[in-house]
Amino acid sequence: MKKILPFILVLTLGAVLLTGCASNASTMPSPTPGATNMLEPLMPESTNNGLALGTTPGTAATGMPAATGEPLANGQQPTVEGTRQAAQAMEEAVEKLSEVDDAYVVPLGDTALVGVKFTTQYQSGTDDRLKKMVLTRVQTVDKAVTKVAVTENAAIVAGIQAASEALKGASSLDDVNTKAEELLRQLTVYSE
Repeated sequence: MKKILPFILVLTLGAVLLTGCASNASTMPSPTPGATNMLEPLMPESTNNGLALGTTPGTAATGMPAATGEPLANGQQPTVEGTRQAAQAMEEAVEKLSEVDDAYVVPLGDTALVGVKFTTQYQSGTDDRLKKMVLTRVQTVDKAVTKVAVTENAAIVAGIQAASEALKGASSLDDVNTKAEELLRQLTVYSE
């Protein structure tokens, strides 16, 4: 009897616990029809031919006009302000790389000219790995950019910086595009 009593007590306790778990299962929250997830994704999923959800053709994932220098899908020309904002956002995105201290970006068609100044710790230069990382960062701003021309050459970086500064005060993209095309001829373009 002494051995049976603890055994029955353990069985009863186990049954009570399992019954309690089973009864709570019916009160668990269930998905409500029409309910939406309130969390925003970190990176918008890409549909619509590479455009972020909620954007229209010819606009960047940020909602600003694509900085392509070419007519947008809706037939409009890119604006100086939209290109300026995209270039600034691209510079900030590239500067987030741990290898990069300063970056200067000039969008030109489906290509972005990128001049970089590296941190003192980084010694590898502009290899394909870095170019791929730069392209990825630039594409977070504008998916229409499919190529980058990245350089660390001080003279060309200074030229890209001057073109970037000229873009900030430009009233038209013509002069900036002309400067950028001259610089682009001196560089090797990287694309995936």
